Amino acid sequence: MKEFNKKFEEIEKSARERYIPVILDDSKEELLQLVKVVQPKRILEIGTAIGYSGSLMLLECKDAILDTIELLEERQKEAALNFEMFGVKERVNSYLGDAMEVLPKVIKNNTYDLVFIDGPKSKYLAYLNLVKSNIAKGGYVFCDNVLFRGMVQSGRKPPHKFRTLVVGLRKFLENIKINSDFRVEIKEKGDGIAIIKVLK
Repeated sequence: MKEFNKKFEEIEKSARERYIPVILDDSKEELLQLVKVVQPKRILEIGTAIGYSGSLMLLECKDAILDTIELLEERQKEAALNFEMFGVKERVNSYLGDAMEVLPKVIKNNTYDLVFIDGPKSKYLAYLNLVKSNIAKGGYVFCDNVLFRGMVQSGRKPPHKFRTLVVGLRKFLENIKINSDFRVEIKEKGDGIAIIKVLK
């Protein structure tokens, strides 16, 4: 991993300059720590972007296979180049399209030890409901940006342009906290992280 540090720094800098979302440092540390502990054989990622977090996970876990979904073709193409540069391309199955439409085909007959949800925030609950039957018992779901700029926990009415997103995340957090199939930990690192362990 260390030999690629400079490359990851360059990719992160370029992404931020172009307003392409990549995982924040605090969240990245938590994600990679989880990958180390779980040692997943198969990972599902919703929101490839340019392959930054996907490459990090695969380099941390040398035996893992990654199924990853991206909505935008230009980002999927850039991610493919990055996966190749980091030497992980052979372990990546990349899918293009709206995750709500693509997911049923991607997850069919697959079981995941780790699911990383980082796509459109208002759809987190819908994504989780679609994939939970395909997560191994004892597997994990890592969800980023769940507190979204402090708006989710504030209790205040969010600005109009973020209303759907914030309301969706509030509903997501309410649902996972009361679901007896899950053990949930919410961390206020980065932009908020939910780590869900699947118990059944």
